[in-house]
Amino acid sequence: MRANGVPNFPDPLPGGGFTFNPSPGATSSPAFKAAQAKCQKYLPRVGVLSPGAPPSAQTLAQLRQIAQCMRQHGVPQFPDPRSTPPPQSSVNSGAYSVITNYKGAILLFPATIDRQSPAYEQAAAACGAGFLDGQHPH
Repeated sequence: MRANGVPNFPDPLPGGGFTFNPSPGATSSPAFKAAQAKCQKYLPRVGVLSPGAPPSAQTLAQLRQIAQCMRQHGVPQFPDPRSTPPPQSSVNSGAYSVITNYKGAILLFPATIDRQSPAYEQAAAACGAGFLDGQHPH
């Protein structure tokens, strides 16, 4: 994407997914659409998001606990983990800024969550969720 005219396109996060907060209208620009067409074969598909094995009960419990904590700390749209990926149509809809596969559990971060905001960062620090943004777990 960067080599084809989208200079700020991010590297993937260690657990999978991207944090990509484009400016309004950026994904509908001719340069973005041209780069996306050239790079389509590299873009994630639902099959890529599908876990090889279902998430463990421990992983789901850990992520549910983090999700509840994040919501209690001011991030009401923080997602619960899923054991299956979303339909391809919702992946392409732009409703999600990040789709992460963490140890087989799928987290769909709504585009309305600003993962760079001080409120999000404070909640992530309080709840031990930094590893979902590429930081190491505590």
